[in-house]
Amino acid sequence: MRHVKGLLARSVDVVELLAAGPAPLRLSDIASRLELPKSATHRLLRELVSLGWVEQEAAEGRYRLSLRFALLGSRGLRATGLPELVRPLLQALADATRELARLTLASDDGLVWLASAQGAPAGLMYQPAMDGPLVLHATANGKAFLAALPPERAEALARAGGLGARRPTSRTLADWPALAAALAETRARGYALAEEEAEPGVTAVAVAILGADRAPVGTVSVAGPSLRLPPARYPALAAVLAETAAALAGEWPVGRVSQNRQTESAAAPL
Repeated sequence: MRHVKGLLARSVDVVELLAAGPAPLRLSDIASRLELPKSATHRLLRELVSLGWVEQEAAEGRYRLSLRFALLGSRGLRATGLPELVRPLLQALADATRELARLTLASDDGLVWLASAQGAPAGLMYQPAMDGPLVLHATANGKAFLAALPPERAEALARAGGLGARRPTSRTLADWPALAAALAETRARGYALAEEEAEPGVTAVAVAILGADRAPVGTVSVAGPSLRLPPARYPALAAVLAETAAALAGEWPVGRVSQNRQTESAAAPL
């Protein structure tokens, strides 16, 4: 049994590594990053390829995840009813604010983009790609999420996500004391801000979506050019975000992503 668990854990490690970046990886890179022997790594990859979960490029022999994971995830997400639930609420938020509305889903290691809706007029849209990583310490969504977690958990996630090393702009917070102060401000005022911290010229306002246990299950935000989102708009944006978050929380069909997070008590609600 211990042998089976070891194989399963290593297989999951391989899958998570391949899912972490857009580029396929060589056998030697996978073995090195996971600190596994090349022979054992090759056996794992060969089995995953035979099962259809991993693909190997014919030309260079590099490995990548197959589309089966994307299809499985899509089916699982549809089965929760979440896409149908969030679509009208997110579009209503975008229409009310006339800006880009976005929704994230909480996971063990942070947040993932889930959906977006555009409310800005044609030609004035801010519409970034949603296929990249979400930097917790640099984004309004990230701060809203971290502010709803116990401080030690928030710090661990922020550091794992690059706090202190990753600065998308010159205004990105660079250390834990600065981020901790920003999270305290977030809890006090009831919403999170990212003023040109994730992208130059872009401001975002976000709130957390809290589950029945008061732990964050996701976040919802409004973002746009800073010229269109001056501080005078923040309270009104926060109010409609809070209404949307409450509506989502009231019918949220997704349970806790991880058993570990069930035991974590949330900080003051957003």
